Amino acid sequence: MEEIRLVSSPMQPHLKRLIENCHTSLVIASPYIKRSAIEWLISAKSTSLSKISILTNISLNSVLSSGLEIAALRLIFESFQTVTIVSLSNLHAKIFIADESIALITSANLTNGGLWTNYEYGVVVSEETQIKTILSDIYSYMKLGSVVSPEFLDIIESQVIEIIEKQAIIESSLPEKNLHQELRQSEQNLQDAFLENRLQRGQTLNRLFSDTILYLLKRSPEGLTTQQIHGEIQDIHPDICDDSIDRVINGQHFGKKWKHHVRAAQEFLKNKNMIFSTDEKWKMRQAN
Repeated sequence: MEEIRLVSSPMQPHLKRLIENCHTSLVIASPYIKRSAIEWLISAKSTSLSKISILTNISLNSVLSSGLEIAALRLIFESFQTVTIVSLSNLHAKIFIADESIALITSANLTNGGLWTNYEYGVVVSEETQIKTILSDIYSYMKLGSVVSPEFLDIIESQVIEIIEKQAIIESSLPEKNLHQELRQSEQNLQDAFLENRLQRGQTLNRLFSDTILYLLKRSPEGLTTQQIHGEIQDIHPDICDDSIDRVINGQHFGKKWKHHVRAAQEFLKNKNMIFSTDEKWKMRQAN
């Protein structure tokens, strides 16, 4: 088999071959996921495939616009024995990896449009070293995101229904001012739920930012200034590093104080002898 093969629309036949020949573990990165596409995936998979890992982007906009369907994620939990779903802000990659042996890198989301109707393009990669690099990158991304559970989906789904109902009332009438305020509060509650899920099972902002700093410095061995680190971290975690808000959830500050937490993470890693600063740049200390 060719180590790299170009593929074009429709993307469904190319992904179908990958899924049909996947017998152990399937890894997917896709910001948008539709239930109909998951139903198709389940019908196409081999009976032995029981493990799936999903990297996606669960955000206020994606769930309210139905670009990402909560029902699709719920169906994944119901249909596979071992499931890991992680949400990462600003995810744009669309990648499908079967059994750590073949990968489809494409412009197509896991949706009907991406698989059947849109004009998409991609490459199929089968070279072992390249597959390992792709997987390593995906797992590094997943480490920066937040783990999604069925219980979290319950919370999100109930709040989305509440918001949609209020939006429908506003669109069909001339509501009182307080209904607009209630809608904004409902949207804020949903955003808070996303933020709360970012730090779960004892994880702290210090741990999250420490992991992110290590990821950035590993990717930039020449080193990064604190200002560069700030910019990169804000790009990766825009929901947490929002300079326009100052929100406290479960004792953790989200928003304006994020740079303070980044500085604390830098000092923590420095004290652990994992990073050091020289010529105004932070670098990762090489293991002996």
